[in-house]
Amino acid sequence: MVKNQLKLMFRNRTAVFATIAVPLILTFLFSFSQGSSQESLYVADADHSVYSNQLMDMIQGHKQVKIVHSDEATIKKKVDDQDIPFGLVVKQGFGSQLSSGEDLSIYFVQNYENGDGTILEEIITSEVSTLQKVIHDSQVISTELNADGSGIAASVFKGIHEASNLTIDDQTLSNGEKTHDNATARLIGFLVMFIWFVVIQGLRTLIDERENNTLSRLLSTPVDYKKYLLAKMTATYLFGTVHVLVILVAGKYLLKISIADHALAVGILFAAYLFALTSITMMVIPFMRNQKQFTSSASIIIAVTGMLGGSFFSMEMAPRFMRIISKFTPESWAIQSLSAVIFDHQPMTSEWVPLVIFAGVGVAGFAAGLLFMNRELKALRG
Repeated sequence: MVKNQLKLMFRNRTAVFATIAVPLILTFLFSFSQGSSQESLYVADADHSVYSNQLMDMIQGHKQVKIVHSDEATIKKKVDDQDIPFGLVVKQGFGSQLSSGEDLSIYFVQNYENGDGTILEEIITSEVSTLQKVIHDSQVISTELNADGSGIAASVFKGIHEASNLTIDDQTLSNGEKTHDNATARLIGFLVMFIWFVVIQGLRTLIDERENNTLSRLLSTPVDYKKYLLAKMTATYLFGTVHVLVILVAGKYLLKISIADHALAVGILFAAYLFALTSITMMVIPFMRNQKQFTSSASIIIAVTGMLGGSFFSMEMAPRFMRIISKFTPESWAIQSLSAVIFDHQPMTSEWVPLVIFAGVGVAGFAAGLLFMNRELKALRG
């Protein structure tokens, strides 16, 4: 029965090709766009001092940031209209306050937390701290040596901007160091989401059989329907396993990603994750009246949980409430555990929590699915 079900699932070659190609295409497009994009930072510099100009130069030194000079009112209006996520205002007196050690007249314009604003805020905060440190140390040195503090600061800033002739190429990884690869992270994110579509595609035939009265004919045969359901679920699980293997192999040769060093751990995590997805889908099927309702409802659920789970963007930069919600999505647990193994080089034993969760959800979902299916069968037979 499993063999026949697999033949039935692979018969729709267009759907099989789409579920394999779409994660690879999205990975390529998102990786390419992220690598070539530059974030515009709108700045209102009312001070125009040497130090405020120095701060602008230091921020502009980040390749992913492009400074756009504007005024305070324009920045506030653009943020309110949601044209830009974030703005920076440097008030008059910023330079003298740096020299005297007073509180700085600088603030961020932002209506709510978002990923781009958080990144820009971290960059600005870091550069302001560096600027304060250089000026303070220059003043201390000038006092001790009876030298010109501003000249010392200028020399330090010049040294910061000058490129060193010394080049060090050290590819040795220290303990706990991350080897994050954008393409690999993107592919993992899209794969854990789109593999759910594969499960939906495999199990939707249960609803097809109900709609075209095949289920009634099956019940009239001596075939044990529970064994038939188990064969259907096993075939769907194998169907998803083939997709995962093909996509990872294609990613290796097309997108130059590699998980060879962690193949066993990645395989175990995907196996547990796929079992959980299959069982969850089995549990939902009895409540679906027709294939149209099943397909539309499943697509909405997968899209929402995929976005909240981190398939499209990292949840590290998301607002706190979104990070809390993401903990209730299977994609989030899968992405975090796979990232820990691939990028953080964590041992498989450190990921026992997501494995237990996937196994528990899988067993509970499978049991609930059989229970709901039995109720439906009793109603049909009655």
